[in-house]
Amino acid sequence: MELSFVTLLRRLFTRRDKKVVLVLLLTSVLVSIVETISISALMIFISIATNFNEGVTGRYLGKAYQYFGFNKPGDFVIVAGIGLLVFYAFRFVLNAFHIYYMNKFSFMRQHNFSYKMFQKYLAFNYKDFVMKNPADISQAVFGYTANTTQVLTALLIIFSEFFTVFCIYFMLFYVNWKMTLVLSFLLAIKVFFIVKTFSRRIRDAGQRNKEFGLERGKTFGESYGNYKFLKLISNDKPIRDRFVKASLGVARSGTVNFVWQNLPRFVLETIGFYILIGIILYVIYMYNNASFVLPMVSMYALAFYRFLPSVNKIVMGYNQIMYNKHALQPIYDFLQHDFEVLGNEKVSFNEKISFHDVAFSYTAKDKVLTKALLTVDKGQRVGFVGESGAGKSTIVDVLMGLFNPDKGIIKIDGKELSSENLRSWRQQIGYIPQSIYLFDGTVADNIVCGREYDKNKIIRALKKAHIYDFLLKKDGIDTSTGEGGIRFSGGQRQRLAIARALYADPPILVLDEATSALDNETEAKIMNEIYSETKDKTLIIIAHRLTTIQRCDKVYRIQDGQVFDVTSEHVSHGQKETVAVAS
Repeated sequence: MELSFVTLLRRLFTRRDKKVVLVLLLTSVLVSIVETISISALMIFISIATNFNEGVTGRYLGKAYQYFGFNKPGDFVIVAGIGLLVFYAFRFVLNAFHIYYMNKFSFMRQHNFSYKMFQKYLAFNYKDFVMKNPADISQAVFGYTANTTQVLTALLIIFSEFFTVFCIYFMLFYVNWKMTLVLSFLLAIKVFFIVKTFSRRIRDAGQRNKEFGLERGKTFGESYGNYKFLKLISNDKPIRDRFVKASLGVARSGTVNFVWQNLPRFVLETIGFYILIGIILYVIYMYNNASFVLPMVSMYALAFYRFLPSVNKIVMGYNQIMYNKHALQPIYDFLQHDFEVLGNEKVSFNEKISFHDVAFSYTAKDKVLTKALLTVDKGQRVGFVGESGAGKSTIVDVLMGLFNPDKGIIKIDGKELSSENLRSWRQQIGYIPQSIYLFDGTVADNIVCGREYDKNKIIRALKKAHIYDFLLKKDGIDTSTGEGGIRFSGGQRQRLAIARALYADPPILVLDEATSALDNETEAKIMNEIYSETKDKTLIIIAHRLTTIQRCDKVYRIQDGQVFDVTSEHVSHGQKETVAVAS
């Protein structure tokens, strides 16, 4: 549901955020008052510095002169000048702190939003994760949060400068209300013209920036994932063309934004000074003498010197909001998404895992499982076979608690698997996937993977995976893996994945076509090692080759959303070929 800009901000802000905004607004009022006083005080000081009698005989300054007991007008001017210097120093400190805390608030909101988005992303249901494009998630976590920061900064600047404009306007209105009203009317017309002319183009540029930025991220992600293939086909022109188109779109929208953001300043300054000069020329033309209005015109010129930049910042802030406000709705939608909430209830696996009429589908039209019935006893070696796309990996993902069944229940030792005990259940599973991804770090870091660091357990796991001796020829457990494990061969990455799965000594080990990318000899060797090192564990194997499941106690075939026990077809080696397994 599309929400209004104000509603989105109100819902995205916490109660504490709203209190901080209120404090910043009150500080903005103080800054505005100080800015107005700085203009008036400077004009008064110039007046008494050029005419000592003004300070001695003036209505208010004369009282100050007498109250403090000055004997010479020159002494009074010197003290007033020093006081003005102190005041301007205070003004500088106040503005510096105000700018610092305004920007700190905005950028800390970026940090908070980014962290919340990343936290929510990690809490996705696995089903939601596989249905999303990585570029969309990256754009949400990094791009939209940066856009939101610019919106908040612009809003705070608008509020701050609004109070400054109001205070200066009040001062000018007090000096000459007729001239101020005329100037206000003229200024309002040109601001309205600027907003109507420029803001729509900036808003459209912001939308294009969002779309092209997302496309650029997707293109890069696709090129990274298919880098080797692109090298082999030696034709990267199509993907380069896509990237160029998206990148040019981002550059052009950014150019439009920058130009239309900065043009209002020149328009405002030009028209403002046209008005002032026009007033002077009109008075000279009518009265042939402008000396009697020059003090007032000087006052307006000085006020405009501070007034016009504030108006310009307000217009720029508004345009900045128009350019970046598209990010608020995606952030709100992302944070409102249903996320996984897991309890801390324990579940023990001492007897069996059982499926009772389990059904699962990715979409309403894509039914993978209908009424799955199966049993896995503790200590068994269970294989899953079936044609490609039949649902082998899916049913194992359901068994591991990554996917929640649409219908039916899963029981562990007779206890239903639920969100309350799902965390405990997942922690009892060691998982070896088909595609091994190692992050850029040391072997030890990849084995521990955020869990409690134990050097002895790392070495023990590496020895069980039969790769420790190889690592001793390099830097041992501190050997660098490279991004994605690029510095290791396929078989070596497979062994590191086995070590990672064995690190916590889980009672269940799942091999999701873990050896499908290996040659027959390497696969046979690794499977022998797995079988020998996991005699006391429950093995669940998704088979890519028939040889992988030769030693399984039970074999299930997935077909048409159903699960069939085909163990009897595997009694002897000669009968193993009766099960069709697609690679």
